[in-house]
Amino acid sequence: MNVIPNNSYQATVASNQDKLHQSNAVPSLPDTLRQQEGGAVPLSSQIGNKHPLETRISEWDQTQRDRQLEQYRQIFGIAEPMKRVMELEIIEKTDFNPLNSASSIHKDILLNKDTSIDWEDIYKNNGTTGVSSSNMVNNDIHTQIENKLQL
Repeated sequence: MNVIPNNSYQATVASNQDKLHQSNAVPSLPDTLRQQEGGAVPLSSQIGNKHPLETRISEWDQTQRDRQLEQYRQIFGIAEPMKRVMELEIIEKTDFNPLNSASSIHKDILLNKDTSIDWEDIYKNNGTTGVSSSNMVNNDIHTQIENKLQL
């Protein structure tokens, strides 16, 4: 049991410091206007610099895929999900792409995405978050021709 406070203990309240809690003795609200962080921001997003739902959304496809494979296992037995996983691995290792698109039609069929249109189908993703530079306004086909011909 600590009876004597440690050296970092603050006995006064100062609202002009850039801390969340200005005093250990008197808990106070941070001055959001002086911190200029855009208002009330959750502590979890300040620590991880991400929204709490961002990890769930980024893992959404894998979660749906795991659920689908588990349903296949319950209905058809272990052979069906194993076959689908092996076929998907073979397609991912293959560089055959007859339509020369960003996604493989074979992979779309195995993932049951062949009849759906997502925003990734229209705005090609370059592996990072957000839209790739090939779909930006200043990088259309006319700009590419001008850059190639140095006009």
